[in-house]
Amino acid sequence: MSDKSDLTESTPDRVEKLPAAKPPHISSGQEAEKTNNYKIERDPSAKISAARKESYLAEDVANLLIQQIGLELNNQYLYHNFGVWYDINSLFGQAAYMYHRAGEERDHAQWIIDYLTQADYLFSIPGTDAHYIDIYKGKESLCIKDPHDEVLVREIETTRSINNIRAVAGETHDYITQHFLRRLILEQAEEEELSHTALDIFDHTDDPLIVDKYFKDVVMQQLEAEKK
Repeated sequence: MSDKSDLTESTPDRVEKLPAAKPPHISSGQEAEKTNNYKIERDPSAKISAARKESYLAEDVANLLIQQIGLELNNQYLYHNFGVWYDINSLFGQAAYMYHRAGEERDHAQWIIDYLTQADYLFSIPGTDAHYIDIYKGKESLCIKDPHDEVLVREIETTRSINNIRAVAGETHDYITQHFLRRLILEQAEEEELSHTALDIFDHTDDPLIVDKYFKDVVMQQLEAEKK
């Protein structure tokens, strides 16, 4: 049996490290060749059309946006005509309410106009439809509630139209337009809620002066909110 001192003497005090292996020498030509091996793969089928270079908007989406401008402007004229009718009948609160709603529709149209021009898409602003903005629609007269019924219908149609544009934009992977439309969609939720509330007032009272004061207060609240 060997002595422990023998084991101690045979153990080296330290382990010598082997020198690190040197990489093989690469000439500058080889380095360039190695770098050039890393290439960006492109899909040859994904060619960029001349139209895409002009604007990121697809024609189908752009045409729907242009139609939406016409819809918003027709709403503007219709609501303005309702305001004139209320003004003539001395219902000044509801006149102010309709004028304010008309201004919002004009703003919405301008948002879309600004978006199309930002996208460098050449277009013309659509004209108005005389039948669409006719407040009577074949009736000989209106009752005080009729314009509010019509406004709700128009706002529902407007929401459907915007939702359709967003769906078509999704089909064409136009996420820029989808993001833009989010602002209009949120605005439509407010517009429909306001229109529903307006009709609810008529369920609570038949007094035209109380009704008219409510709409005057609504306009004042909206104007105050816009100042903030």
